[in-house]
Amino acid sequence: RIRHLTKHQPSVMNLYLKLAQPSFDTLFVLILIVVEVILATLIVIRVPYTEIDWVAYMQEVTTYQNGERDYANIRGDTGPLVYPAGFLYLYGWLKSVATKSDLNKDDPLGLDGSTSPEAVRRIQWVFVVCYVFNCMVVLALYQKVLQRLRQRGMQSSTSIAMVWCWRIGMGLTCLSKRIHSIFVLRLFNDAPSMILLHVSMYLFACCDAWTLGCVVFSLAVSIKMNVLLFAPGLLLLLLQKNQSLLGTIRHLSVCASVQLALGWPFLTTYPISYVKKAFEFDRVFFFMWTVNWKFLPEEMFVSKPWALVLLLCHLGTLALLAKKWWAASLSQKGEWMCWMKSKSNKQSVRLSPEYVIYTMFVSNYIGIVFARTLHYQFYCWYFYSLPMMHLMATITSTMSATSIFLSTIATIVAIFGGEYAFNVFPATEQSSMILQISHAFLMLRIFQSNVPTIAVDDRKVKLT
Repeated sequence: RIRHLTKHQPSVMNLYLKLAQPSFDTLFVLILIVVEVILATLIVIRVPYTEIDWVAYMQEVTTYQNGERDYANIRGDTGPLVYPAGFLYLYGWLKSVATKSDLNKDDPLGLDGSTSPEAVRRIQWVFVVCYVFNCMVVLALYQKVLQRLRQRGMQSSTSIAMVWCWRIGMGLTCLSKRIHSIFVLRLFNDAPSMILLHVSMYLFACCDAWTLGCVVFSLAVSIKMNVLLFAPGLLLLLLQKNQSLLGTIRHLSVCASVQLALGWPFLTTYPISYVKKAFEFDRVFFFMWTVNWKFLPEEMFVSKPWALVLLLCHLGTLALLAKKWWAASLSQKGEWMCWMKSKSNKQSVRLSPEYVIYTMFVSNYIGIVFARTLHYQFYCWYFYSLPMMHLMATITSTMSATSIFLSTIATIVAIFGGEYAFNVFPATEQSSMILQISHAFLMLRIFQSNVPTIAVDDRKVKLT
């Protein structure tokens, strides 16, 4: 049919139809990666590095390397250490990379020259590699879902429009000024934690490697505990994957074992101090740095009642969406998707990539929407998921090509609204309000959308 149409269409239309074919998917991803390599390199070379947390990181790591095991005594210029043990190991390694040269051993700060301009530039190149690797993993997730969407049996024009809108979404993941800054100009630990999180999602969704995925997921938590926002979605997936509590507990034990192993030097010396500081859930942030609640009075922002309201909204929204997901699970294949079954009928289920990815992204997003505060570096916690969630929440097999493109335009506007908010410094009442509007828009789309196909095609599960 497409070949017949191309005989009567202008050359631009021919190109539009031809390049939408699966044979060009890999080429498109390669182009994005090459552009990202060039762009990240130019940023490091041309844009001055801005010191925010690197010196504090090195102070904390050096204190640990000097033998301190009491988390209450490990601190830097920005305050006490508030990250789990994996952070110390990772940034200890980065310090060794930064100080490989013998030129800066006489450091008046006592940090072995790890904060010198030469050392920082060396670490920036490490983060360039990490950034490009993260892009590859994220694009692989998008590519896997695209492959699944091609199997929906849409009409030709709808399918082609879907492919191009999906590619626009993939391109959007490479266009954030703030994300480039977080990775290669600020060296925040948010970046490596999210890289590991994305790798774990790839293992879950694309490789069906749940034990290894749990190991990597727990490693991500050990660098920064914001990754726990993905945990409710992961718990639901483990229950559906294993079809039993025992199998789910086994995977959760893997996650716990990683945390125990990494935290062992601290748990066996000053356990209360470690748990209290590394997983500080009651931490109060400064109003001056908030991006999402700048329109609130400062007294309300720091108040415990407001924190309680946000927590209840978070838990309530999780409950509502869990009910929606569970109903979809039962309606798609009846009892076999329910984990409360007799032992004789239990069997492991191959969950579809789109369901795994969408579920984990939505779980994290709910936590973002009701977060007590969002700092500028927190943007990387959910930026890469925004195009995916917008597109999966709106594109259906019954939509026309025009409707798909109009929906994608709304997606672009919403994403750039968030991008605008995270690039206004300092944040204003207006920028925070724009961010909240963009958050609410996507949340509404999620509630109105269908849950993706839960199982892979070999079980012939239909879309709800």
